[in-house]
Amino acid sequence: MQQRIKAFFQRPATIAVLALTALYAVCMGGIFWGTWSLDKAPVEPDNAIFYPIDEAARWFRALVAGGDFVPSDLMHVIGSMYFWQELQYALAGYLAALGLMFYLRGRGLSHFAAAAGGAAYGLMGYTFTLFSAGHLGWFVWMMYGPFAFGLVDRAVRKGKWRNWALLGAVLAWAAARQSDMWLLFTVLTFAYGVWTLVREMLKTLVYERKRMKFLRVLAGVGVTAVCVCAVGLPQFTRALTQDLAGREAQIAATSGKDVNEKVEKSADERWRFCTSWSLPPEDTAEFVVADIHGGSNDPRVSPTNPYKGRLGQQIVVPLQAAGQKHPVTGAPLKAGETIWMPYRQHSLYFGLLTVLFALAGLVGWWRFALRKPRTPNTKPGTTNHEPRTTFSDVPFWVCAGVILYLCALGCFTPFYKLVYALPFGGTLRAPVKFVHLLEFCVAALAGFGFEAAWRAFKEEGTAPFGVKAVLVVLAVANVANLAYVDSKYCAVEDVSFVRLPNAAAEDVAKAGGGKVFVAIAPQEGRKTINDSMGVHLATTTDNPADNDIRYFLVNGNTLRQNKTFDDWVRSGRLKSAGMYALSATGGITHATGSSAQLALFENPSVPAPVPKEEPKSNRVRQVLVLISVLATFGLLVWGVWGARVLKQEGNQS
Repeated sequence: MQQRIKAFFQRPATIAVLALTALYAVCMGGIFWGTWSLDKAPVEPDNAIFYPIDEAARWFRALVAGGDFVPSDLMHVIGSMYFWQELQYALAGYLAALGLMFYLRGRGLSHFAAAAGGAAYGLMGYTFTLFSAGHLGWFVWMMYGPFAFGLVDRAVRKGKWRNWALLGAVLAWAAARQSDMWLLFTVLTFAYGVWTLVREMLKTLVYERKRMKFLRVLAGVGVTAVCVCAVGLPQFTRALTQDLAGREAQIAATSGKDVNEKVEKSADERWRFCTSWSLPPEDTAEFVVADIHGGSNDPRVSPTNPYKGRLGQQIVVPLQAAGQKHPVTGAPLKAGETIWMPYRQHSLYFGLLTVLFALAGLVGWWRFALRKPRTPNTKPGTTNHEPRTTFSDVPFWVCAGVILYLCALGCFTPFYKLVYALPFGGTLRAPVKFVHLLEFCVAALAGFGFEAAWRAFKEEGTAPFGVKAVLVVLAVANVANLAYVDSKYCAVEDVSFVRLPNAAAEDVAKAGGGKVFVAIAPQEGRKTINDSMGVHLATTTDNPADNDIRYFLVNGNTLRQNKTFDDWVRSGRLKSAGMYALSATGGITHATGSSAQLALFENPSVPAPVPKEEPKSNRVRQVLVLISVLATFGLLVWGVWGARVLKQEGNQS
């Protein structure tokens, strides 16, 4: 056993993964520095930073009622969501890096080159800095989607059923939270699958003079389709019935029209809606120069360097706004003209070294695949991975990258009219999201670039150790540079009080619930206390005139300064329901006498609300979810038990 453990840690694959893991751990520590403690959180407006005390139970009830399930959902019951607040983003970036590394290793790249390309992808600007916006759905895709390309390559080349099955699983898991991005990446995966099939067909029929096992490939596609349906039907049905309808409602809302009305949005309005947040051509410079037009438009994140470019929403200037100044340029506005309102919460930085090594990958393809004559592979039982074969995917990523870049330009190029005319093209919003796919192409090419640099120097007779040391330094420097830029998008938010106990909210819940108005001045922490009440299962309102308010939470200043409250208490209209102490480190706790700082008053005339009737479970969806969960765990066990993802170099290639 000791020898086997020693041999395991001596494998190049193990060393590469451990090195990547250590590098990522350091980078994530730096990016989220200051937010790891439970009383702090990064600013992420589109994602919760505090959770109800029964959050795990709510997730489980939703799952049983017919929700959907992916393996990463287990974080709801492993630890707590506070524990996973930053780790869910860190884990997604790490798995995305492993996914690209997995693909590059399958193409015969060295462990170093595969790790260098993968590490760059996991931290590239648009991919990773979306944590600053709180777009958690994208990070769910990152945990699974990148593995699809490596599985397609292995499934077509090797024909193993496990690869076909796992391909179906990752495609289904990746669809769970970001249906529009899943659709785009699935189209790219399909295109790569066609490319791989043609590539292997030419190699088998022309070079190796063997028969291509087309029936096995067709059967493998069938296995993938079955696994996609078994694992992902809950996600797909939700996407078709809810996400698509929600997007149509969003489009209708921008023109003030009810989505249920038989009135179509004008073609111009719909085009402006769908092509807002197109990539301005001048922002291409940010691929290699970070924040060239500014950082985030969230003042908490970039208070002194907001984004000032054209990436944002297209607005037709209304008549009443004519003459006002443009918020960025300062030019006077004209009624009826279309202007860009800049707004973004992410970076577009690829990394200067990433782009340079991507160009080196193109040079490597020209040198090793075009100029170098093909030599037969004589090693029995292995796939040919000599240089010409290794670099054979470079043309695909180059062509895909060019097309995706044109798509990202959106309304700034006539090309996007073709995309807009495709099925679902009229429901896609923000063409800049194609940059996500472009990042994958560039990172893959960068991996080929690292490999080309190593092979070129090795063939010239340069000392391998010295060259490899320089390349390692460059790869680490690239990742460190990306992490540094990413860290600029992490702002720290104090959430200590909201996450502490709240006895007032718990007393309201025990008494049957009811609406609570926090009658405390804003400067005395009203919002924070209000948030804390909501987290601990009390229903709050911001309108003191609501007729169904059952409880009022007040402090001494409210009682002294608000005569209405004093009259209500003296007349018996409000009755005391609890006294509490307020502490920055202890939260809201029961107190008596002079130590009490808050008082909870109940309006007896307002009864406790009738418990909400649980929605009827959808039996069909429950069956689909059960099948999905069983298929998920079955495929995970099969994959972990049977697959050797990190094999020795000869077996993996």
